[in-house]
Amino acid sequence: MSADVTATVGSVVWSVVVCAFWAVWLGVSLRADRRRLRNGFLLIAVVYTGVGVVGQLVTLLPEGDTVLGWVGLALFALLGLGLLVLPAFLVVNGLTMVRRERRSLGNLLSLLVGLAMFAAPVVVAAPVVVRSPWTAGLSVAVLMGTAWLGLVFLGFVAQTLLYRRYVARAPAHGVVVLGSKVVGGRVPPLLAGRLAAGVAAADRLAAAGGAPVPIVPSGGQGADEDRPEGVAMGEWLTDHGVPPERVLVEDRARTTRENLTLGVAVLREHGVDGPYLVATNDYHAPRAALEAMDLGLDVHAVGAPTARYFFPSAYLREFVAVLRRRPTVHVVAAAGIFAVAVLVAVLVTVVVVAGL
Repeated sequence: MSADVTATVGSVVWSVVVCAFWAVWLGVSLRADRRRLRNGFLLIAVVYTGVGVVGQLVTLLPEGDTVLGWVGLALFALLGLGLLVLPAFLVVNGLTMVRRERRSLGNLLSLLVGLAMFAAPVVVAAPVVVRSPWTAGLSVAVLMGTAWLGLVFLGFVAQTLLYRRYVARAPAHGVVVLGSKVVGGRVPPLLAGRLAAGVAAADRLAAAGGAPVPIVPSGGQGADEDRPEGVAMGEWLTDHGVPPERVLVEDRARTTRENLTLGVAVLREHGVDGPYLVATNDYHAPRAALEAMDLGLDVHAVGAPTARYFFPSAYLREFVAVLRRRPTVHVVAAAGIFAVAVLVAVLVTVVVVAGL
C-alpha cells in the first residue's frame, strides 16, 4: 500500500471517529431531552462530518477525485441558485403578507429579510468601490454576522425537523390547546386548526392507551375579546364531537407560559399525570416546546398546519423569539464580530497609510 493511500485511509478513520463522536453526543442529548435546541446543531455536525467521510471514501475509488469534483460543482451551483431564489421568494412572500394580513413588524419579517439578503452582497462589495478602511470593517462585520445568524437559523431548522419526527409519536396522558384571539366570540380558522390538531393527538393517544384523553382548551379574555378564549374553544370542541367530560376549560391564561403552566395545573387537579402534549400551530411548536422545557414541564408540542403564505414570516418571528432566549450568547458573538471588524479596519488603515 502506497504512502498516499495509507495517509488517506488514516484520514478516513480519523473522520469516522469524529463523526461517531458527534453521533454519540447527539444520541445522548436526545435521550436527555428532545426539545433542546443544541440537538439541531449536533445533527448538523453529524451530517457535515458524515458527508466528509463519504467524500473521502469516494476519493479512494478509481476516478473518485473527478466524481467528487463534479458533485462539489453541482452542490455549489445548487447553493448559488438557492441564494438567488431565496431572497426573491421572501420578498414576494412579504408582499403577500402585506396584502393579506395587518401590517406589523412580525408580519413584515420575510420582506425585510429578503431585502437584507439582496443588500448584503452590495455591502460586502463596498470596499472595492469606496476604498475606505471602514467599509472593509463593515464588509467583514456583515459577512460574519450573516454567517452567525445563518448557522443559528440552520440549527433551529434542523431541530424543528428532528423534533417534528419524534413528537408525532410522543406518549402523553393529556392535551393542552394553546389559545389565540377569538373573533366575535367565535373560533377563527387558525385557532380551529390548533383545536383539530389537539383532537387528533388525543385520539391517537386514546387509541394507543385504550382510555379517553382529556383536552384542556386554554386561553383568557383579552381587552378586545367578548369572552375568554378557553370558553369559546371548549364550545368548539363539544360542537365537533368531543364528549363534554373530556373538555377541561382553562380561561385565565394570557401568554404561552401561562397556557402551559395553568393548562398543566388543570390536568393535575383532575388527577392526570404527565407527560402531556400541547397543541399549537406548526410554526409555534418548536418554541412552545422550548418554553415548556424552561419551565420544567413534562410537555411536548404538536403543530397544526398553517397557510403557506403565513408560515415564513411566522417562523422567522419564532426564530427571533428563540434568539432572545439566550441573549448573552448573541451579545458575546456580536462583540467578537465587532472586534474583528474594527481590527480589520485598523489593519487596512495601517496598510493604506504605509503605502503598501
